[in-house]
Amino acid sequence: MSATGSGQNFSKNPEAKRKSSSSGYEEAGVTIRNPTWAYVHLELIQTPPSPTSLDAITARTYLTSALQQFFGLTGSAIPVDILKTARREVWIRVPQEDRGTVLAAVGGWVSTARSRDDGDAQTGWRVKGASDWLADLVAGNGSDLFEDWGS
Repeated sequence: MSATGSGQNFSKNPEAKRKSSSSGYEEAGVTIRNPTWAYVHLELIQTPPSPTSLDAITARTYLTSALQQFFGLTGSAIPVDILKTARREVWIRVPQEDRGTVLAAVGGWVSTARSRDDGDAQTGWRVKGASDWLADLVAGNGSDLFEDWGS
């Protein structure tokens, strides 16, 4: 497989990137310049709040609705992989070139449903984070590493 076989561009210059260490091992560096995927962390917002947890089918329905409402058939054709759902949150993976489109659609989408009991119920997404790397969303910014555990 070539350095660009997976759709990512790698900087591969053996002369500039390889270093010999004192232990005799060679260290090689690789730079990923164009990641294939983007990752988005979303939270479902509902008024009045619903006690039920978000499942993958409901998340997909809401995401498709947002994409279709803002970008029509083209928006609904964007591939969205649901990686995880937990309580009211969902982590998704989308193609890098569609990241801005997805963020615009879910960030501006609000659905209103009329109910006899509660009046109008509104549902929308809050974008909690977006990155080219899943580790950025899962691990956070690393500030918790410096918290005093003794207090």
